[in-house]
Amino acid sequence: MMHRHLQAFTMALALTLAGTAAAAGYPDHPIRMIAPFAPGGGSDVVARLVAQKLMPILGQSVVVENRPGASGIIGADHVAKAAPDGYTILMTNSALTSNPWLYKSLPYNTEKDFVPVIELASSPTLLAAYPKAPFNTVPELVAYAKQNPRHVTVGTPGAGQMSHLAAEMLEQASNAELMMVHYKGTANSLADLISGNIMMSFGTVPGFVGQIKAGKLKPIAVASAQRVPALPDVPTVAETYPGFEMTVWFGVFVPAGTPASVVQKLNAAMGEALKDPAVRSRFADEGLEPAAGTPAQFDALFRKAGGLGQVHQGTRHPHRGLTEAASSDQPAATSNE
Repeated sequence: MMHRHLQAFTMALALTLAGTAAAAGYPDHPIRMIAPFAPGGGSDVVARLVAQKLMPILGQSVVVENRPGASGIIGADHVAKAAPDGYTILMTNSALTSNPWLYKSLPYNTEKDFVPVIELASSPTLLAAYPKAPFNTVPELVAYAKQNPRHVTVGTPGAGQMSHLAAEMLEQASNAELMMVHYKGTANSLADLISGNIMMSFGTVPGFVGQIKAGKLKPIAVASAQRVPALPDVPTVAETYPGFEMTVWFGVFVPAGTPASVVQKLNAAMGEALKDPAVRSRFADEGLEPAAGTPAQFDALFRKAGGLGQVHQGTRHPHRGLTEAASSDQPAATSNE
């Protein structure tokens, strides 16, 4: 019996020492950064801006890999099931904390299967419209929608995404009936918005600002407490409906069980990347607010589900409830941002 206990202890110690040694040499080969949304959205923009600055800091390339599906669940599940060695990391957004409120079940435990590394940035959602839409402000939009119930079409990159929740919040605040149109990804909804097949859509500032500056879309309002520097003349929704806010955070996670030294090394490297003047300048142009901070600070934000939870409980209508989410082993033809 004593021999078996000693053998088990020896094996456990050997595994611990091996993990410590591996962490000490981290990273010694390329890192995959999983972006669980389709290219072109805010999450993809943040991932690629930061990834390209990490190679000279870490001494290894960081490859962004888009794994869209089910409001970010497919990509998140892939990371949750990956080896906890720091070579497969997740760059996602607030959808990670909203999905538990919107889906009856998930293929992972959101609170237990991920370790927060760093918050990279935040951005308010932005309401943009087709240039020829018959309204230019939130009051004009609401008046038109009430005169024409379910005539105002609102595109989303997928049911359950933050842009969908923002549209639901606007419906509740205004008592106007909107027509939700769910697409399979940001690129599809944006294409139809630019062509006028839908009237408007919520999205992140970096997802829309380029099209607005090119004159292909017109901004209606931002869902933040204050106006954003990237679009200083665009009013807030809160100027019409006080308290209306929908800010999206963007951050990095690793699988549970990843050595603390690896988490700290990633945090330090990404914090350094965020200090780069070129990154900060590009973030400002895209309407992103740099964040940074410690893993503990991001963990506190991640677990502070109260505000988001109240929003999601309010927007989860029985007839719009979402079903069980697919796992990364069973890709679903669902929508992404």
